[in-house]
Amino acid sequence: MIMKALVYIACLIFSFNTLSQSNDISDKRPIADIQAQYLDLQGVWHRLQKIPNHEYPLELLNIQGKGCAETSFVISKSGTVKNIIINNTDPKRYGRQLQTATRQLVRKWHWPEQEQATNLTMRFDYCFDKDVTRDEIISHCIKQSKQLCS
Repeated sequence: MIMKALVYIACLIFSFNTLSQSNDISDKRPIADIQAQYLDLQGVWHRLQKIPNHEYPLELLNIQGKGCAETSFVISKSGTVKNIIINNTDPKRYGRQLQTATRQLVRKWHWPEQEQATNLTMRFDYCFDKDVTRDEIISHCIKQSKQLCS
């Protein structure tokens, strides 16, 4: 029992130290961000302030991939995501990875129950760099999200 407690405390200390490190980029760790938007009925994109339960996709991270994907899907009455269709990806050289990452991201979301099924179109921008700060990659990703995803 004491050993479990010591291991738990050691993990907490390690986690705290990792989280409290400065924004120093000298070790060239990759910095990544995902921006998400949804399309309203008037055809206007609206940015989500927070994406639930997401991590930068490993398949994109492994190839240092970045880009965008537009997708349409249905949110069922029970709140599950169905009929995911990837409408566009850019750049095309990462198309397969962008499609896979977007499908996985959207499938993980749990929507509230609703009275009827809802069609939704969203855009996801995946941004990655080694030589920037977290704030810089977010700013870059927001700029990228204003360009066409074709």
